[in-house]
Amino acid sequence: MRSRQTRTSVRWQGIHLPLLIIEEPRIDTRVSLGKTSAYLRIPYTAPREFKQEKLIWAKKWLLETLTDKPELAQRFKNKEYRTGQVIKTAFKSFILHLSTNNAKSTGTARVEDNNLILSLPKLENNDYYTRDFVNTLISKGISADLLPAFTERVHDYNRIHFKERINSIRLKYIHSRWGSCANTGNINFSTKILLAPTNIMDHIIIHELAHLKEMNHGPRFWKWVEKGDPDYQKHEAWLKKFGDKLDF
Repeated sequence: MRSRQTRTSVRWQGIHLPLLIIEEPRIDTRVSLGKTSAYLRIPYTAPREFKQEKLIWAKKWLLETLTDKPELAQRFKNKEYRTGQVIKTAFKSFILHLSTNNAKSTGTARVEDNNLILSLPKLENNDYYTRDFVNTLISKGISADLLPAFTERVHDYNRIHFKERINSIRLKYIHSRWGSCANTGNINFSTKILLAPTNIMDHIIIHELAHLKEMNHGPRFWKWVEKGDPDYQKHEAWLKKFGDKLDF
């Protein structure tokens, strides 16, 4: 079934709100506001004029929504990055270095010692780096450097408390959750936990490892979590209160 995605943006009080237009097999049109972007879903087979009309409608709806609830825009406010900025993680601190390249759409990130070096594409007139674009690059560079140490930490907790088979451990820039665990032994963690205090990061590690014992959140699951982290309730409360502030 055919589908297509294109990107544009809506500007509101100096903030660029990414808008992802998804043309897909459907009969209705829907606009929504997510954590990293706004979404416009429209029928793939609709006439061009109809799609343009719905794009105008979606932008109008988004502007009205942000005017009514301006706090929703804060998640899209571009963060300022500068050379020399220090990014602290649970393992070590990185010094950010920014440069540009001749590519039009791609960027690269690499780590040399404690230096995180970002090479960003040159911008055209009226263009801009989205917050998610830069965050993703920073996440890739840091997670690639810290994955060995992080993996060793996960295996240490598994040996001490769970003694289960782990197939793979991955760090990914995930917005919607802190981690996931499959019954195959594949465990994914959001790179954002690297920015948390060590005890919070360890709590999330233990939480996902406990799913190797129980693939649910029932009483037996929380008993396994408590075995590895007696203060898990306090750490869960910390994540609910401060977790949204963890980002690159």
